Amino acid sequence: MAEQLVVIGASTPTIIRLVDDINRAGDRQIRIVGFLDSAYAVLGNEFYGFEILGKFDAINQFGLDEVVLINTIAGSIESRVTTTEYFLCLGYRFTNIVHPGVNTKYVTMGTGNLIYENALIHPFVTIGNHCVVSSNAGIAHESSIADYCFVGPGSYICSKVTIEERVFIGTGARILPRLKIAKGAQIGACSLVNEPVLDGQRVMGIPGRVS
Repeated sequence: MAEQLVVIGASTPTIIRLVDDINRAGDRQIRIVGFLDSAYAVLGNEFYGFEILGKFDAINQFGLDEVVLINTIAGSIESRVTTTEYFLCLGYRFTNIVHPGVNTKYVTMGTGNLIYENALIHPFVTIGNHCVVSSNAGIAHESSIADYCFVGPGSYICSKVTIEERVFIGTGARILPRLKIAKGAQIGACSLVNEPVLDGQRVMGIPGRVS
C-alpha cells in the first residue's frame, strides 16, 4: 500500500519528479495526496496537477496516522523551522524523501530530510532532522549536519566538517575540511569558507569574510 504524502509548500515542482523517481525505483511507493501552502488564496486549487488542500490548518482533515509529511519550504531557515514545528506540535509524522539515485549506505539520518537528485553523500556522514540537501550538493566523509540545515545546489562540504543546527549554505559554496560552522550561520552563494564560523555569523566571498 502506498504511503500517503502531504507536501508542505507549493513552490517547487521538483518534489513531484522526486516522488515519481522513488516510485519508479520500486523499493517504496508514495502517493502525493496534495499540497499545503499559506498562500492558498493566491495560488488557487492546483499545483501542477495536484490539489492544493488549503492553508496549513487543512492538515486537520487527516488523522495523525493517515499521512506523512515533507516540508519543501527552504527560502529561509526561520520559515522552515516555524512551519515544521507547527505540524510537529499537532502530532503529525514526517518522513525522509531521498532520491533513489543517492547512495546513503553508511549514512546516519534522522527524519523529515529532503535529498534531491544528484546529491553526493559520502560514507559515515551524519544528517539530523528536517534538512534539505539540494541537487548536485556534496557532503564528504565523516562530516555531520545538525537539524534544520539547508545545503544549497552545487555546494560542497569537505570531510570532517561539523555543521551545527539551522545553518544555511548558499548555492555553490565550499567549506574546507575539519571546520566547524556554528548554529544559525549563513554562508553566501559561491563563498569559500577556510576558517571556523561562529554562531549567527554571515560569511561571504572568496575567501569567506564575516559581513
